[in-house]
Formats: sequence, C-alpha cells, structure tokens
Amino acid sequence: MTGEVAVNLPVYNEREALEAVVPAILAALRGRPHTVCVVDGGSVDGTQEYLRRLAAEGAPVALLVRPKPGPGCRRGDASRAGLEWLAARTGAETFVDIDGDGSQPPAELLRGIALVESGECDVVVASKYLPGSVVRGRSALRRFASWFYNALVRALAGTRLSDHSNTYRFYNRRAAELALGFPAGSAGPPYMLEMLLHWAAAGLRIVEVPTAYGERLGGASKVGVLDLAAGFWGALRVAAEFRRSRTA
Repeated sequence: MTGEVAVNLPVYNEREALEAVVPAILAALRGRPHTVCVVDGGSVDGTQEYLRRLAAEGAPVALLVRPKPGPGCRRGDASRAGLEWLAARTGAETFVDIDGDGSQPPAELLRGIALVESGECDVVVASKYLPGSVVRGRSALRRFASWFYNALVRALAGTRLSDHSNTYRFYNRRAAELALGFPAGSAGPPYMLEMLLHWAAAGLRIVEVPTAYGERLGGASKVGVLDLAAGFWGALRVAAEFRRSRTA
C-alpha cells in the first residue's frame, strides 16, 4: 500500500537548514501523494518567504504561521497544531514528525513509512540507542544527559522503549487521532512524550528502528537552559503520571 503521507515539520528561524531538508523530503516522497505542513513559530530569517516560494512553484508544502504562545521552546504546541491541520485537511493514513534542523535524515523516511503501511505496527520511533544507530555532533555531556533522561523516563513510566526523546516518528491515522483526543498537558517538548505514552497506554504497537542522528545543518538550537530544565521535570511528571494511571 502506498497511500498519502502527511509530514509535520515545526520550525523557527531554520531557513538555512530548510533549504536542504525540505527538498530532501520532497525528493524522498516523489511519486506518491504527500503534504508537508510546516508550522512556523514566527520566523524572521526568511523561512516563511522560502516556503511560500516553494508552494508557489507547486511543491506540496503548506505553511501554517503560528507565533509561539510564549517564551522558550514551544515544540509541543507547534506539533499539535500541525497534526490537527494535517488530520483535518488531508486523507493521509501515514503521518511523520520530523525536525527542521536536519538532524533527522529524510533518507530514512521510506523505511519508517513502509513499516507503518505494512500493518505490523502503529507507531515507529527512530531510536538513537539501538544497535546500528549513529549519533554525530553531540558532546559526551549531551549524550550522557540524553541517555540518563531516557533511562529515568523508562524506569518511571515502565516502558521498554530505548528512546523517548527523539521526535522522529511515523504513525498511522489511528495513532494520530488518538494523539489529538487527549488535552495537551504541555506546550513544550514534554508534549511529545505525552503522545508516546498515550499510545503505549492505548496498547498501540510501537516499534523502534536504528537511526543516524546528525548535527543540525545551520542556525542555532531553540532549546535553552530553562527549556531543558522545564522539559526534564515536565517529562518526569508525565512519566510518573503514566505509571500511576497504569497501576490504579
């Protein structure tokens, strides 16, 4: 089955990276129906102008301008807005979440999509911690912090997943509708963990695949120290609540 694919791409001031990322996504999906919804948080670096030009040239790119609802990283709000738009305006049966900074390779799109379309799983997570995975451009401290975060979330939530933090994911419409069916507890990065744990709680079939996680292709990270702290504690809260809900 090669049905329509909906790609959810939240961005903020990522013009430099998007000039490589968006064409790579379009090239990977050439020959099959697809829509790329780029949710822009109020970029001022030419991101919006670049995307509007692509759309005017006929590329299946939709720009959803949604200024950030507050300071700091608002990845959760942007991701949910993009998913709502795609679920309502496309007939896609397969959805993809991918970052706009180039750290998550579009070359892996077809593999993840094929796994979802096979019907053998509902959700595919690109994991940085499976045998065969490659992580580039991260300091030893960042790698340890990410490993520790995932180990702690896994212990608190009681899942068997190796990677709860990578937002490169593929899922079917059932998973998309389930994600939109619960109220978001966070507008920031913890929302992405909420999605994953709601899928697990609903009994969806989640599989992980190795990934090649790389350096961003340009610009600067939008996640600051305060975002990291808030995201860390928010994720622990989400994981603990998930564990309590399963044992209640």
